[in-house]
Amino acid sequence: MENSTAEPKTFVEMVLALLEDRFPWLGKDEPASGAETVDQLNDLHDTLRKARTTARRAAKRLKN
Repeated sequence: MENSTAEPKTFVEMVLALLEDRFPWLGKDEPASGAETVDQLNDLHDTLRKARTTARRAAKRLKN
């Protein structure tokens, strides 16, 4: 039996988990708010950019 709360192991699982977390309306028949969707996408974009910057800085420190 697989633990459904376990961390995703593959890239695809990570992306699906991220999408399901950020956009709970995906895959449902309920209409989504356009403005809310744009806000969520902007938040996701900001989060990913910050994570990328942090990862780059950490990698740079390891090289030095």
